[in-house]
Amino acid sequence: MEKKNVLIVYAHQEPKSFNGALRDVAVSALEEDGHDVYVSDLYAMKFDPVASRNIFKDLKDPNYFNFQNELSHAADTGQLADDLDREMKKILQADLIILQFPMYWLGLPAILKGWIDKCFAERVCFDTTNMKWYDHGPFVNKKLVLSFTTGGSASYFSNTGVFGDMDVLLWPIHNSLRVTGLQVLAPQIFYAPGEIASDDRKRMLDGWRERLRDIWKEDPLPFVHIDNFDPHLGFKLSEMYVQEHKDATLGPTAGQNMGKDFNHMKTK
Repeated sequence: MEKKNVLIVYAHQEPKSFNGALRDVAVSALEEDGHDVYVSDLYAMKFDPVASRNIFKDLKDPNYFNFQNELSHAADTGQLADDLDREMKKILQADLIILQFPMYWLGLPAILKGWIDKCFAERVCFDTTNMKWYDHGPFVNKKLVLSFTTGGSASYFSNTGVFGDMDVLLWPIHNSLRVTGLQVLAPQIFYAPGEIASDDRKRMLDGWRERLRDIWKEDPLPFVHIDNFDPHLGFKLSEMYVQEHKDATLGPTAGQNMGKDFNHMKTK
């Protein structure tokens, strides 16, 4: 197989954690297949997730701070802080991005959310002004997968579970990452690894290793193509799309469910 570049963004405080083991398995499996693997260990890097004005050398508008505007301006003018410049270069060269993390409060850890907020700059990773986003975004040839652990068992995350349907919980994360054009793959979810036997944890690690061998062949999760959203309707589904799918039993996604049950993703 052609050599690929892989970026693993690792967000756990403890190297000996199960997340650490998952990171190590990914590095070894991908390197054994001849790929170049780069790890951004956010805690070890002491990555600052706060979107403050202090990270900018010169402000475009010193009188009114708009973080996204200043981030885009810094990227355009070559004035990014050194750490952000390094991370964006890793993103730009990556063929596959793995976000490795423990789920906190049904979402991303703050340090990882901050990494996304600060490193996915407009006009570098997407461009809403020129409609270079979603299926027309610059990252349409890149893949991304969420690999994460949970504190609760799978039953907690069912559509009758106490935490709710995992597809619904992950929808805003998956859909927001797609703004860049990324091919979002089915998530790799490790339910409650701290509550199971060591043999079962080993099977989880082996399954992750096996999946990574063929991850390049995987199709992305199904999403509605951006061309089916009408800018004249405030980027709502076009009337034509709605009419064509009005008699369908299922809505197309968790987000655009059209008031129906929806197509569920295939978790790994």
